[in-house]
Amino acid sequence: MRSRAATALFAALALSAIGARASLAGAQTGPGEYSRQSDVIYGHKFGLALTMEVFAPAKRNGLGVVWIVSSSGTSNREQTLQPSFERRVLPFLEHGYTVFAVIHGSSPVFQVQDYVQDGRRAVRFVRHRANEFGIDAQRLGISGSSAGGLIALTLAMRAEDGRAASEDPVERESSRVQAVGCFFPPTDLMDFGDASENIVDLMRQRGASDPSFQFYDVDQKTGARTLITDRQEVLRLLSDVSPVTHVTADDPPTILIHGDADKAVPVQQSRRLVTRLTEAKVPARLVVREGMGHAWPGWEQDSALIAEWFDAYLRPSPAR
Repeated sequence: MRSRAATALFAALALSAIGARASLAGAQTGPGEYSRQSDVIYGHKFGLALTMEVFAPAKRNGLGVVWIVSSSGTSNREQTLQPSFERRVLPFLEHGYTVFAVIHGSSPVFQVQDYVQDGRRAVRFVRHRANEFGIDAQRLGISGSSAGGLIALTLAMRAEDGRAASEDPVERESSRVQAVGCFFPPTDLMDFGDASENIVDLMRQRGASDPSFQFYDVDQKTGARTLITDRQEVLRLLSDVSPVTHVTADDPPTILIHGDADKAVPVQQSRRLVTRLTEAKVPARLVVREGMGHAWPGWEQDSALIAEWFDAYLRPSPAR
């Protein structure tokens, strides 16, 4: 007999499947002289499709940008249909970049461990299909805002080589990206508040919780998940998904944009990562918007700064 937990998981996954459409045979035309291909499948998990939206400009520069679609543990296609999403990717399209809007599994069924795994799979997929998308497989940028920024930076700082022995050709590709640009991202989940609280303790103090940070062990034979309750192990895992933990000299050039009045994700989060990158001699820049809070009105227009950063570090140049 199926347990209540298994039934609930199956029901949640089934509801997620309803929202996923089959890949379109042709691209949809959008305003601003770009095309949109919806529900491109980049992988599967629990029998469900993992999808991305692909935005291709009329005039391409042969380079790609992976945008992680994520907000407080939620990621879905509907987010990419909002006018605000077009505003944040339009500067990339205007610079000629093909944009891959990656949708990951959402909480409460999936957690931050899954988000990172899904994002890594997406980067490998884009690289594997680079010729089909008309982009350079060795020159990829990655971006995201808030939670999406956390995932993008974690992927960038925890790049993995391809798994040469894998039977899946996508998994044989590297997940490394060559430039990063993010908005108001968490970067250090172990030191998030004014009193150096980790993010889980801080949320508890505020009477809140986020299923994204409920970690689990996976039985490699059965796939069964067991919630991790040991505090030291939870703290270790929080550190493991914090970009500041993984800074090394070979990390990609990084630009961060943050408001100094941000109450949701303090600007110190961006300052700390940029400091670590600079110490490691990685090109890094922090743009601080004075008096601005989290996701301030009109923040999307600053995607132009990230597009310019990508121009500097992704476009082929005789000087490098």
